[in-house]
Amino acid sequence: MDHYDLLIRNGRVLDADSGFDDIADIAISNGKIERIGPNINPASSSDSIDASGQWVMPGMIDTHVHVANAADLGRIRGLGLQMVAGAGATTVIDLGGSMDALTAGITARGSGVNVGSLGYLKPGETVPEGRLSPGKIAEIVDTALEAGSLGIKLWGGYYPFTPDETAKFISTANDIGAYVAYHVGTTATGSRLDGLREVPALLGSKGRIHLAHINAYCRGSILPVEDEIREALQILDDLRGQIVSEVHLARPNFTLGKCNDDGNVLADVVGNCLRLRNYDPTADGIRAALRDGYASTVDETRTGLVLVTGERGIELFNEGNTDVPMSFPVNNAISAFQLTAAKNSQNEFIVDAIGSDAGVLPRNVNIEQAMRLVKFGALEPTEMVLKLSLNPAKMMGLNSKGRLSEGHDADVTIIDPELGKASHGIVAGKLIMLAGRVVGSGGTILTTRRGERAIESTGIPYETIDISKAMMYSGRI
Repeated sequence: MDHYDLLIRNGRVLDADSGFDDIADIAISNGKIERIGPNINPASSSDSIDASGQWVMPGMIDTHVHVANAADLGRIRGLGLQMVAGAGATTVIDLGGSMDALTAGITARGSGVNVGSLGYLKPGETVPEGRLSPGKIAEIVDTALEAGSLGIKLWGGYYPFTPDETAKFISTANDIGAYVAYHVGTTATGSRLDGLREVPALLGSKGRIHLAHINAYCRGSILPVEDEIREALQILDDLRGQIVSEVHLARPNFTLGKCNDDGNVLADVVGNCLRLRNYDPTADGIRAALRDGYASTVDETRTGLVLVTGERGIELFNEGNTDVPMSFPVNNAISAFQLTAAKNSQNEFIVDAIGSDAGVLPRNVNIEQAMRLVKFGALEPTEMVLKLSLNPAKMMGLNSKGRLSEGHDADVTIIDPELGKASHGIVAGKLIMLAGRVVGSGGTILTTRRGERAIESTGIPYETIDISKAMMYSGRI
């Protein structure tokens, strides 16, 4: 009789790759799926999970988190890794993080998740101040890869480059074979629909990029929300084959409140949020928005981070000398709904994935919100799995993940459909989360061959992936 390490029994198994949707058992050995079928003998396994009444899907892959910001080296080191695991994620990609912060976080409070990172581009910190030559841009991308990152993230809404520099970063990353993600906006446009309109010119006919949180550019800053949604979807569909994209489903956004010595906000994102409700884009405007409950900042509790507003929010804002995380309830539900569900004339989803843009920020609600869309009828269960796991795996070239079939990685997320939340998280056949409680530790870093030496020196387990197989480069298969 065959013997397995773990048996997941009696669950509704959902696999978007094969279209499988039926009650079945999943047998796991040596971190891989060995067998899927009905009524596998429980005596054949060392351990088992009864998933009766639960939905069993490939491990959720979140292609847009923030778990490794440089600021996380302080009191909240590694907390984002705990929070993503507690929400049901098994693999995450940090869109703009420090490798030092990531390795420190895994050591301090790793949760067992697989995690890759993109190097963030911040003038005066990770890139020089002032205009950048093509040679310097190539050096910056090389440095990110050598440090172990999968590529780079352009934060146009916070640290915009000129259109020429932005286009050069994209083409350089493409030429080197690095992953490249973009929060839209240059010195000529903002973190709004105008920044999205600029993308075709930045890419030309050959450029490839991951466009982050499309709903962030459909908040009614330029046109009525419905018109912005329609135009955004048309831009994305016209660029099909050159881009991958995601949308997040939380109402609060995540931004940075830092102001300059004159009291003016530095981030275009914050200014946009304040102007939407007629607040001045200044430190005093932020204080007024906190007092009124429109703005929030982050406070730490024994169970994690929470959003706070009012006088406590102002106190934290002042204590941090304005340099604190901020949140505004600006993400439109109509935008999130339509962008997630929209399909083109070939009946293909226009936006590829659901990502949280969370981690440390308490809005890790991919599964909860996606389940609401399923209950509403906007997504079929296997379409939800496509958005939460299969497409994200393809976006990153993770060919062994995102699928529930024999021989693939035994990364599994189990969902309680009544609660609409993840009940179990499993990575490589090992339980990392049970009913929201994280029981995993450590983690595996996803890197490229260029970064192997740097990651190996940390002593943290790693997996080398081939970015040329990422969807933006390999095409939609």
